[in-house]
Amino acid sequence: MTKHVRGPRAGFTLIELLVVIAIIAILIGLLLPAVQKVREAAARISCTNNMKQIGLAIHNFESANGWLPPARIDSAPNFPVTEFNTPALASGQIQHGPGTVLLPYLELENMYRLYRFDRTFNSAENMPVASIAAKAFICPSTPTGGQPDRNNGAWLAPGLAASDYAVVNGINQRLFTPPLNLIPAPAGYVAGTDSTQYSGAILPMSTISSFSTGLSPAFYNARPKQTILGISDGSSNTVLWTEDAGRPTRYVLSKAQVAPQRSSGAGWADPDNEYWVDGFTADGLTAGGPCMINCNNNNEAYSFHTGGCLFLFGDGAVRFVRASISPAAMAVLVTRSGGEPNPSDY
Repeated sequence: MTKHVRGPRAGFTLIELLVVIAIIAILIGLLLPAVQKVREAAARISCTNNMKQIGLAIHNFESANGWLPPARIDSAPNFPVTEFNTPALASGQIQHGPGTVLLPYLELENMYRLYRFDRTFNSAENMPVASIAAKAFICPSTPTGGQPDRNNGAWLAPGLAASDYAVVNGINQRLFTPPLNLIPAPAGYVAGTDSTQYSGAILPMSTISSFSTGLSPAFYNARPKQTILGISDGSSNTVLWTEDAGRPTRYVLSKAQVAPQRSSGAGWADPDNEYWVDGFTADGLTAGGPCMINCNNNNEAYSFHTGGCLFLFGDGAVRFVRASISPAAMAVLVTRSGGEPNPSDY
């Protein structure tokens, strides 16, 4: 009788299989954070490049026109904005956001040719262009970059395409008046005069209504021809644009609001894209406070990068500013002619 010899064992025992699975799980657990960090690093580089392109567009606009592009355009009865062929209507306003004038300098010439400056930004004629989610205005770190903003349904479908970048053009007086008194008043500020809060470098070219009196009279009926050389604090020390990411979804600290709220000025074509610095309380719930970055994205500096936010300076440089920046240092960076020493805590 022939004796059969058992050959080599095939396969794993259950215990061996479980050990292998556990080892693979541990390796994946170690690998995922590294992959996420690499992805965020790549997204931040792309976001930085977008802002550099915006900076280059601003400089090219100035080279072509002799002055910096406006933060917004608003015509009103008897006050046309002739530089952009924006007429004065018999009633109401024609308005445009800061992204509209930069389109030809961002290699978006076709969009610019279709956009009409004799119609307001959210008109039926302009919505086909203003609803385009242009890559130049979207930070890859933003969970819902370029999402439509319909202003709670008040604007035409499909809604304005959001931008993760915004013009910062001044300091709200609440920061340097009672009861906060967090910083000194900016140079040139006149108490009770709304227009002097526009202390930044990129200014409106507009007739904007007073917060208390409407257009009777207008508080900012001006078309300033600001230039890079005219920034007396120095272009390398003065911020033009910042991230204000995630709009129109309201983000408080690092989370979207559970009860949906709209953060205004989301669209690159929206005139309300520009903002004054208000600051927020540390919990991100109340406007007017010492938190300058990443507490609330309702017209404030806000990003999805850990620990800070990308700022575009007048010399075209993009720098990462820490979320711990003080109100005083923020004011120094925003104002164009304060004469203050360059801050060190950012």
